[in-house]
Amino acid sequence: MKRVWLLVLLLLISNIIYSQWIFQNSGTSRHLFGLDVVNENVVYCAAQQGENVKTTNGGITWFRITPPVLDNYGGCSFINPDTGIFVGPPGQLIRTTDGGASWAVIYHQLSGLRNVQFVNSNWVYACGIGGGIIRSTDGGLNWFLIYQNFSYGIANLCFTDSLTGTIVGEPGLIATTTNGGINWTQRYMMLPVQFADSTLYSIQLINSLTGYAGGNNGIIVKTINGGINWNYIPSGTLYPAQDICFINENTGIFVSTAGRIYKTTNGAVNWIQQSSGTTDPLRDIEFADENTGWICGFNGRILKTTNGGSTWIQPINSEMQKDYKLGQNFPNPFNPSTNIKFSLPKTGFVKLSVYDILGKEISVLVNEKIGVGNYEVSFDGSNNPSGVYLYKLEVNGISETKRMLLVK
Repeated sequence: MKRVWLLVLLLLISNIIYSQWIFQNSGTSRHLFGLDVVNENVVYCAAQQGENVKTTNGGITWFRITPPVLDNYGGCSFINPDTGIFVGPPGQLIRTTDGGASWAVIYHQLSGLRNVQFVNSNWVYACGIGGGIIRSTDGGLNWFLIYQNFSYGIANLCFTDSLTGTIVGEPGLIATTTNGGINWTQRYMMLPVQFADSTLYSIQLINSLTGYAGGNNGIIVKTINGGINWNYIPSGTLYPAQDICFINENTGIFVSTAGRIYKTTNGAVNWIQQSSGTTDPLRDIEFADENTGWICGFNGRILKTTNGGSTWIQPINSEMQKDYKLGQNFPNPFNPSTNIKFSLPKTGFVKLSVYDILGKEISVLVNEKIGVGNYEVSFDGSNNPSGVYLYKLEVNGISETKRMLLVK
């Protein structure tokens, strides 16, 4: 009997996942500085030299939306699939009400804007490198300078309602307002002494009490009292937290340079690095819901997940394929992660899942419509015990299963 099980194990070892994000073809090689996820289908990206892009089918295809001002755009925000604003060119922003088919150029008083946020259909805020903040109360048609008293640039802002918000920036600026930005109260981070440059790049308020900010040297700080106090949480890295996004109070992700992605599932107590499949600097991350999210970065890089950041898929290329093919994972055996490749000759709804040896589904790596091409997905077995696992590709009525071995 022992010989039979040994033979089965050897067969399983000879055949076998990896979990992170999917690459999508943005159609540009320019740097992508910011994105706005309107819903699971519609996403906009702000780009270098005006090569802004958009998808209306969840990223299967991306197309250019040429602005009237060809300059660098740092961010964008949309209140619905058609109405939104891009910011970046000095003293100007652009607004559309038809999904980018046409644009209105609107002038303002700041030298350059990095970030913009629709709080509701009327109230919009934007901040910039000149240390100022502008506000609109008519959906972005007219803007007023509401504050310009900071000595350093403001990198990002987040408002939970039309009056209550937080800004972050250089060289560790945190300030809060409760009256629509007319007055600001500066807050302070309790940081270890070794951080010489504590510039913050990103801010997210999950609700009226809980929020996170990230910045240089891997700095992560958290508030649980509406931004009054901010406490330092070690991230385990000195790579900058370029943007941070929490799906809920416990699960969050921040992106960094060198293609790095870090995820927490316990409210930032611990951060685990994920494999992104790229070394391009990553700049922005946002989710449509708890499962579907996008990352954008330099060199036109766009990544997508459909399982809450456990898996990110990347297209290797879009060459036509003759057959459906599920590749053997590599490396195999693996610890703790491995890569899986698959090929699609036709567009279809793809499901790629991982099962334990008893047939229980433990992870869904891909669960969405994908176009023709070759793809690669990673599976991270850090939270799974050693053993044999199965991974199964299902698309257009066809399925294929292979085996892999996790050895710790």
